[in-house]
Amino acid sequence: MNLDERIKYIDFHTHHGSGRPNTVAVVNLMAGESVPDKFSENTLFSAGIHPWHLTEENADRLRYELILTMAHPHVVALGEAGFDTLHGPDEKLQYELFCYQAELAEELKEPLIIHCVRAWDNLRKAKKKLNPSMRWVIHGFRGKKALAQNLVEEGFLFSLGIEGLSADIISAIGTDKLFLETDDSDIGIEEVYSKFTAVTGIEQVEACIILRNNFNRYIGN
Repeated sequence: MNLDERIKYIDFHTHHGSGRPNTVAVVNLMAGESVPDKFSENTLFSAGIHPWHLTEENADRLRYELILTMAHPHVVALGEAGFDTLHGPDEKLQYELFCYQAELAEELKEPLIIHCVRAWDNLRKAKKKLNPSMRWVIHGFRGKKALAQNLVEEGFLFSLGIEGLSADIISAIGTDKLFLETDDSDIGIEEVYSKFTAVTGIEQVEACIILRNNFNRYIGN
């Protein structure tokens, strides 16, 4: 899906739909969830096995269900997949299921949306091991500038919510390597864009062009 100038806003990772004709929303689904029968034409989806929902008992079932969900033509990314040291099963199982999803993303030629909480070493270890050709996008990043710089150098992209937007982080990442998101918040993507323009000093029209071009470059083709 290559976006044209009619699309003003892109909500790269959300748990809510949009429905507005000038907004593309990539709605997150969990493995086992079905794409709704009805959705607006600008709604896309991602699907993944989130570490919060993973157990030893359901791992095999979620693998199978993820493949079924990913088959839908409006699913354009795999994820959230990732690591969480505060909430989820043991480290070994998280790593195993993350690598499974990353390899599936390669097979399907889809980008990977990543959830990572205090597990950057495991994420970087997996990327070094798998050497993916598809883009890996860290969503909801709230780390420090030095970490962001290192991750950019290692080829990661970023999707930032309103709380993660700061001049330091954006300068570390670069405007050509990021997306904006609402995640599970109740704020609109317009507010996130407004914060982005306030932090960067970029005019809104130009910001919309930059972020739309990022989507077309990394996701749309």
